[in-house]
Amino acid sequence: MNEVVDFFRSIWGLWLMALFVGVVVWAFWPRNRKKFSDAAQIPLRDDEGEAPAHKDKKG
Repeated sequence: MNEVVDFFRSIWGLWLMALFVGVVVWAFWPRNRKKFSDAAQIPLRDDEGEAPAHKDKKG
């Protein structure tokens, strides 16, 4: 059992690097561009039915 634990301890950095590269490749894959672009615009959208906070209400 100690041999298995020692083996996994020796490759944890390699495993994390492979995981990081996989996430980066997935994030920059051309098919995902529109999905991430739309998600990036969510904070900039106005809520439906509410007046924008930057405009004064007159009346």
